[in-house]
Order: sequence, then C-alpha cells, then structure tokens
Amino acid sequence: MPKVKSKKIENVPKEITDYPKTDSILYTDGKRSYNYKIKQEGLYPQPPILVYTQGKNKYKIPNGYCVETTWGRGEKKKTVKCFINYVEGKPLFKIMYGINFSEEVQSNISSTTAANAVLRKLFPLNEKSLISGVHLFGIHLITLKQARENIRSTKENNIQLISLEHCSKSTLNKRQHKFGNQLKQHVQVEGSKIYGKDQVVLKQISYSIRDMDFQIDYEEKNDIKEKKLISAVQAIDLNYIPREDYRALAAVESNLQREWAISKQRLKLTTEMNQKIPIALINLPLDFDEYSNSEIIQNIKKGGTRSVKDILKYIVPTLISNEILDINNPIIHLRVSGDGRNVGRKIKHVMITIAILNDIQNIHKPDHHNTTVLFSGVEKYEVLEIMMASFIKELDEIKKNGLMIGKIIWNFVLYFSSDWKFLSICLGFNSANSKFFCPWCQVSKYDQGNDWKIIPDELHILLRIWDRLWCLVLAELKEFNQFDDICRDEIVKEMNRIGVNFQFWQEKSNTWNHTLLMGDDKKKNYDAQQFRFEAEDWLELFKVLYMPSDITPYMHVLVCHMSEFMERHKQFGIKAFSCAAVEKKNHQQVTHFFRQTMKDGGKNKKSAITDILEYENRVLFYLFDNVETSTPKPKK
Repeated sequence: MPKVKSKKIENVPKEITDYPKTDSILYTDGKRSYNYKIKQEGLYPQPPILVYTQGKNKYKIPNGYCVETTWGRGEKKKTVKCFINYVEGKPLFKIMYGINFSEEVQSNISSTTAANAVLRKLFPLNEKSLISGVHLFGIHLITLKQARENIRSTKENNIQLISLEHCSKSTLNKRQHKFGNQLKQHVQVEGSKIYGKDQVVLKQISYSIRDMDFQIDYEEKNDIKEKKLISAVQAIDLNYIPREDYRALAAVESNLQREWAISKQRLKLTTEMNQKIPIALINLPLDFDEYSNSEIIQNIKKGGTRSVKDILKYIVPTLISNEILDINNPIIHLRVSGDGRNVGRKIKHVMITIAILNDIQNIHKPDHHNTTVLFSGVEKYEVLEIMMASFIKELDEIKKNGLMIGKIIWNFVLYFSSDWKFLSICLGFNSANSKFFCPWCQVSKYDQGNDWKIIPDELHILLRIWDRLWCLVLAELKEFNQFDDICRDEIVKEMNRIGVNFQFWQEKSNTWNHTLLMGDDKKKNYDAQQFRFEAEDWLELFKVLYMPSDITPYMHVLVCHMSEFMERHKQFGIKAFSCAAVEKKNHQQVTHFFRQTMKDGGKNKKSAITDILEYENRVLFYLFDNVETSTPKPKK
C-alpha cells in the first residue's frame, strides 16, 4: 500500500484579543509569540507626513504610540516599553528596558535598528541574534490598525466645523497654525520632486477664506529679523518720515513692518548708541541784553554736546578697515566748522561740527560732518565760550597728547572753516564791515598760535563774488539796452570756449534767467601762483570799472589770501573746506526738527536738541556698521 504524504501545516499569524475592552493583544505566528499591552494607541498622521515601514508590506507608522511588549521563555523572557513619536516630520523609535525601564535606546532610522540595539543590550553574548522591529513595536497589528482608522473616520464624520464668522480668535489661530504646518510639509515633499535635493523653504504665504485674509509668516531667524528692522529704521530716519505717516502707510500695506516694532527697534538702537556716545545737556546763559525779549527767553532752554573723543573712537576703526586711515602714519586731519540758522525771528540754531579730512571722498556729505555742540540761541562770543568749553578742552588735549584708539596713539592736525560771521565771532574779531576785518592780515587780540589752520569758506566766496558780479554785468547790459539775442549768444559761446556749461532761458513772466556760476564745471584747476596773478589783474580791472569802496572783504580774501591757501592746503584742495555740507546739514535739522508739531519735541515735550543729537548717534551707526539699505526682490 503506497504511503500517503502528509500535508505541511502552514503557520498562520493570529491575534488573540478582546481589544479595546482589554488592553492586551497576543500575537503568534507559530514560531514566536508576543504579548502586547497597549498603553497609548496613537494615530496615523495625515499625508504627506505619514511614513511607512520598509519592505514589501509597507505598514503605516503611527504617532503618539506606546506599548509594553513581552517575548521569550524562561530566563530569556523580556519586557520592554516601546514608543513612536514623530519629530520634525520623521518617526523616532525609542525602547526603554531594564529595571523599571530605566535605560533606553532610540533611533530615527527604523524600528528594526532600535530593536536590534536593545537586543544586544539584553543579550550581549548573542551578537548574531536579530529581531524584527515591526513585531517588537507591534506596528503590524491589524487590530490596532482597524481601531485607529475607525477612530479617524468616526471623528471626521462626527466633527462639524464651526464657520469662520463664529470662530473665536484662538480657534482661528489654531486652524491657521495647523493649516500652515501641513502645507509646509506638503510643499517640502512636492518641492523635492521639482527642485531635487535643494530644499524648498516657505517664508510666507497669504490666502483668503470668505473675504477673510490670512497670512502665515514662517519662522525667521532673530538676527535676520532684527537686520530688517534696523534697515527700516534707517530708511525712516534718513528720509525724515514722521511716525504718523508711516503708521498710515503700514495700515494700507500689511507687508510693511509694524510701526510699534519700528519704534521699539529705534529706541533700542538709540539707547545703545547713547551709551557709546553720551549726550550732555548744558544750561544756556540768560543774562545778556539780547535775551530781554520774552520770546527768546521762552524758547531758549538747554544746549547739547557730544564728546569729540567718543565720536572719534567710534568711527576711526571703520576708517582704518576701509584703508582711509593708515596705522603706519597715525595722523588725523580734523576739520572744525560752525554755522547758525534762524528758527525764529531772533532765535538761531547754532551747531559746531567735526569732519575727518582724510576721508576726502565723503567730506562733502552732510552726514559725515558730526555735530558736537548744538543749541538754540544767539550767535555771540560769550554764549559760544560757555557752550564750547568742554569741546575746546578736548581739542586741546588731543592736539597736545593725541588720542589712544585701538592701542595706537593718533596725532591730530586741526583746521577751522566757516562763514565770515561765525569765524569772526569764534576768533573774537569784529564783523566783516569793521575797520580791521581780515583775520589773516591783522594780529588777533587773542593768541591764535600756529597749531590751527584757519581757511576761508569757498562756498561763501563764490556766492558773494561770482554770481553777484555776474548780475552786475547783466544789469549794465540791460541798462544800455544791449541784452539782446546777439549778446546772449556771444556770452554762451564765450562760456563754452572756457569750458563752462552756461545757458539763458526765458521764464513765463518774460524775464530772463541764467545758469548759476556755481558747481564743479565752473571752477578750473588753477596753479596757486597763476591764480594770484589773474586775481590781481581782475582786481585792477574792477577798480577801473567800479569805485574802490565797492571792494568787499570777500574780494580782499580772494585776491590777497586765496592763492596762499591753495598752496598750503593743496593736499586736500580748497574745496575740502567748503561749508556747503554744514549749511545743508543745518538746514535739514531746522526743517525737520523745528517744524510745527515737531518744534521743540512736539507732544512728548522732549527737547529738539536731544532729538537731533540722538538722531546724529543713529546716523553714525548707519554709516559705520554696514546697515543693509535694500533687500533683493523675489522672482516673479
């Protein structure tokens, strides 16, 4: 009788449980059994966050899952506690073992990596033993899979979302946050398909639901955010944009930085700079005859000063790094200037500035003339003497002893340049129309010494002589009825011949106007000696045409002293001593800080002098701390 072959009995995996009534599940495949005690069921994340196991089965990996797993027999029976939590979009597998589960291993690679790591800890002698991480964690359990999916489908069917108009602010924020996170994950997954290994980083998204606009700003590094705020503060400061105007603009354009954030950053910047360059307030004297007017006394309060040494210590390191100053030749040519401008019928805004002549490329820019003394009052020697006391003391110290900056002692050559009136007041001279008017031809009643170089202001010489004389010439032509088209053409041709860009044009009122004889193209590069000869010839011709009494002090300086200054200061050129930048700086300060509601501080009753000097401190930060003035526009 032939033998009957016995059929091979297949080991069918079984899950024996009454879950969820009990938290225990027994799993066996005929070879090995696992007892699971479910501590936390967990949920499957939504795609694209959801991750699957490796291999052909591709089990879903839950999030927020915890189970105690027991396997083995006799002495080899072990119990571990397994956890799965998603961290930054990836599942982290953690296994706790030992007495009271006091030790742990974890892996973000796979469950099997974590399982075999703990197996080597539990059975160090069996290095070749392996275990399935899917089985140890119970990821494959159909019972749990069905429970999770039933819960999700039940929740999704039962949840009735509240309409937006009835949602509280916190609910709207939660929905917006959830939507933003899920969108970010989805963008990263889809972005990798288009851009490859280059990760797509969301910065900001905008969307609307039922005419309700939403905007999500993703995490931005604090240093980048602060740089943008500083750039915004700089743009507002340098363009004199009032707070209320910016607030109105920000209300229209939501992408602009909020005004409160701008103000907070400005206050922080001001505080930091005031610590580096302190501002000192000085009471102005009120015991002069000029102050008998009640309006003057009412408007005069305090003056302000900043230390020359503090300013130099702040800006010199940057000038060294920009190779403007040479540490091998530590000499700084420091120019002092002053100017006064009316802010009322009898009140002047008086300022003293310093500028570094070594930085010749920026000497004509107002922001590179740093205000050291500032007050509103009258231009009078006694007032300047009090206000400039500490300033003069510092100049005397750095002239005699130098100034230590970065372990280098810098020596100073001092220059002074201003308009004639301010120059005469500072030197204690009489006005320009007095008998002894010239500071260079007469000995001062004060010992000036040879340490200071006093240079006339090129700007005022040009203003007082060139255009004035030209107007006299045109006036004479008109007086004798010779100012016709032929005459104008001849003048333009002659100007073009000597290299001067000059034009006539007729205004709507039928009056003729002409190009001002100012600017770089109106000045030739003269040799000092040649200039002197031509100036003397010009003066002789002037005496023939006009009366000797018509000779002004500026003409005297032009003819008798200008060639000397051209020769002595040819290193920088006479143009480096022009007060145009100081005049413009004073004009900007008066125009902005003394206008209507801003006058003397406006609503907050803060002194305009303090406001200006704090603004000056911030400008130093903008100039010497490499503040970004623009950001690249995104591709559209």
